[in-house]
Amino acid sequence: MSIVWLHRCRWLASLLMIGLIQRVAPWVRADDPAWFKLDGTPEASLGLEVDGSSETTHISGVNSVYDTLFITPTVGLRTSGSIYHPNLLSFDLDGELGWGWDNMSTTSPGYRQTINESAELNRYLVEINLLEAKPYNASFFAAEDHTYRDYGSFDTFTVDSSRYGGRINWNTDNLSINTDFGYRDEKDTGLSDSSEVAETYFNFIGINKRQSGQTTLTFRYDQFDNILIFASPLTSLTESAAVADSETFGRRKQITAATGVSYSHSEFGGQQTETLNGNEDITINHRPNLDSYLMLNFAYNYLHPESETVLQGVYGVRRQFYESLTLNLDAHGSYQDNSDLLSSGTTGIYGLELTENYTKRLRSWGRLTLGAGIIADHEVDNSSGSAAATAGEVHQLYLPTSPNYRPVYLTQPRVIDSTIQVAAAGVPLVEATDYQVITSGQLTEIQLVVPPSSHLQTLLQTNDNLTVSVTYQSDSLITDSFNSLNASVQVRLDLFGKFGIYGRMNWLDNDAPPTVLTQTLTDLVGGVDYNWRWLRAGAEYEGFDSNFSQYQAYRFYQDCDFRLNDRSSLSLNFNESFYHYPGSGDQTQYQFLTRYSVQLWSSVAWYVQGGCSLQDVLGSEELEGSAQTGLSWSRGKLSIRTGYEYNNQSTTSASWTETLEKNRLFAYLKRTF
Repeated sequence: MSIVWLHRCRWLASLLMIGLIQRVAPWVRADDPAWFKLDGTPEASLGLEVDGSSETTHISGVNSVYDTLFITPTVGLRTSGSIYHPNLLSFDLDGELGWGWDNMSTTSPGYRQTINESAELNRYLVEINLLEAKPYNASFFAAEDHTYRDYGSFDTFTVDSSRYGGRINWNTDNLSINTDFGYRDEKDTGLSDSSEVAETYFNFIGINKRQSGQTTLTFRYDQFDNILIFASPLTSLTESAAVADSETFGRRKQITAATGVSYSHSEFGGQQTETLNGNEDITINHRPNLDSYLMLNFAYNYLHPESETVLQGVYGVRRQFYESLTLNLDAHGSYQDNSDLLSSGTTGIYGLELTENYTKRLRSWGRLTLGAGIIADHEVDNSSGSAAATAGEVHQLYLPTSPNYRPVYLTQPRVIDSTIQVAAAGVPLVEATDYQVITSGQLTEIQLVVPPSSHLQTLLQTNDNLTVSVTYQSDSLITDSFNSLNASVQVRLDLFGKFGIYGRMNWLDNDAPPTVLTQTLTDLVGGVDYNWRWLRAGAEYEGFDSNFSQYQAYRFYQDCDFRLNDRSSLSLNFNESFYHYPGSGDQTQYQFLTRYSVQLWSSVAWYVQGGCSLQDVLGSEELEGSAQTGLSWSRGKLSIRTGYEYNNQSTTSASWTETLEKNRLFAYLKRTF
């Protein structure tokens, strides 16, 4: 028996002894200070956990099987209390310890191995609160857990984690200071890969409030280490600081000014990035229906050897003529300087923008919404060298399985693929594992990989989108000047509160000479949607025609959510999208998800859910499927939870095929005393 196990047994024994002391000390009154007090008798529990799985890998007719079986009895204890007084220090303790049998076997052609060994299971959560009722207070926690997590994809991840940290707060009417800090170590194991994350973080935010404004100071430190299966560790460090001030002044409090400055430093993959941002926003309310505004922004990004400096300014006037009609006119300009060891370039853009928004109620049966805008710009470009450098270009990427997915292209054409570097919040992403590069004409799309790798899933969590910054080089040097015109129109008609018809048009043209590589496009979108009681459905068409790239897209969705009765519900969700790239191929995606849950009796609940997804990206086909069912029963102090899960992932590319299958059966029994 290990020393660690002895320490944990002593920890449980100590809590049990505390419970006995509480029993024989009834003279301690609830409202009086006491050097140590528990909130009632500690709650003990006994349990049994059984978890078995079988994973089969098929690659070009060769099968490999990995089977596991865990049988673990557990003992637990839960209690809460205080030291001297609840307002001084209160605590909550909840822990489970288990020791059992772990059987693992691996079978492949010409090979078989079986391992039997003891297994430890540790779950605990310790929370301590200091001066909880005071303006200045603190809390600390420590936890360890072994659980299973469904991120909404077609794979259930096994998650082993440990974490500790705390918060320190000081809040008054005019001053607020809050810090949180901690460490977490988390290993996520999915059907096809695994990832282990170690993160150390510290966050500070201070706010000084005044009668007419406030000042905010923030600081963030984050060290993120990620170990991918069969890959080298990825280490990143991010430090950032920012100060922001807002003020309202004037005789009528009609002027609002906001100023902000931020700096961040990141290190990953042996490289360092530096980012400096500054902004100034001023808004003046001249009359109830007339406003003017000024916005200035400065940004500097550096990733050796590439640097980028951007200065932007906008001055505009916004006039509301009627309750339903608003016009906006602005003059804007920007200057951008990019350079690296081999090239340099500057871009200046100056112009005017006019936009209009109109909403009209059509009696009781409908509503009409119109929007239109036109931008006239003059652009001056000067560049030299062999390739143009772009540093820290920000994009929002959605998973291809998301209903909100749209192709996201890098701004510059003719990107050099080998120079692309993608990061999310300072954490580098891995090409082919986390994202893929798809060339479409002169443009380059960055697309998240599905199914998401465990590394990517730890960044996405339960979201279907991720904000990334991209640094790259492109063969798109321009030395010339030209004028461009960009027009857009949006129209939507809502009928009877259920049916909608909409359309959008975006048109861009310029007078650049044929030798200058600059984009012209016409983007047309039209669609219908329907919402009534339990049904949401829609269809959309997009035709994107540019001298850089072209595609036609059809997107459909059907969502049905039924509340069958007070005890049961049923949902059915379908999504289909079809993209056609002339001369490049097609991209097709189908997705279906369903869930049924019912409270059979007051003590018994059952659910069944499942779904499938088929995606074909330029000849590479991904098929995913999942089915899950579970039953939970509780009566008094006895509870049982059991279930079955099936996952399947199949990838086909040319003559290569890989299929992964996983069956998992689990049962948890717990009795509290």
